[in-house]
Amino acid sequence: MSPRGRSAAGEKRAAILDAALRLFGRYGYKRTSIDDIASEAQIAKGTVYLSFKSKEEIFRALCEDIARRLEDQAQQARDSDAPLADRILAILEAKFTFAFEIVRSSPHAAELMDSKNRLSGGVFERCSRRHQRILREVIEEAAGRGEISPERYGLTSAAVVDLLLAGGHGIEHLATSSPMLRRRLAELVRVVLAGVGGGAAENPVPV
Repeated sequence: MSPRGRSAAGEKRAAILDAALRLFGRYGYKRTSIDDIASEAQIAKGTVYLSFKSKEEIFRALCEDIARRLEDQAQQARDSDAPLADRILAILEAKFTFAFEIVRSSPHAAELMDSKNRLSGGVFERCSRRHQRILREVIEEAAGRGEISPERYGLTSAAVVDLLLAGGHGIEHLATSSPMLRRRLAELVRVVLAGVGGGAAENPVPV
């Protein structure tokens, strides 16, 4: 296939996934048909089957596409030259903001990122583990450079990651808007980093 042909195929695939995201969120997985997706994407039904064998395959591919985008955002944040707090915040936003917005957009949208869903669960479980690894890498590198000193307080880098993620999950459930979610995540990062700062603790916790 020519490069032009691959590009056209890629554009059609993206259009199908975008249409599926809208429809699954609007009507749910069960009530959405291949015909609906083709109509929403403004392409022929047969064209959909050139890219995907079934609605189940579309759903799975959509979940994988979302997970890949979230992981890419987290990796870009990790590799950026931004200050430590900004990189950590960007990683947390990549993990929590999209999920928050998509779940709040429709009661059906939660199906996409439900860890118990047989079609999507494994995808987002792996995505969550990768986010955790990326965040741990940033924390470990910062500790190695002396930017933070979690060991002064009896904490490991993994424990700092757990605190950040646990706090993020709590904020995700309590936030009532995306701006509130982002503001609270920024506050969480500032508080945690202040608590494991490079300076000596007044009352360090013994290891």
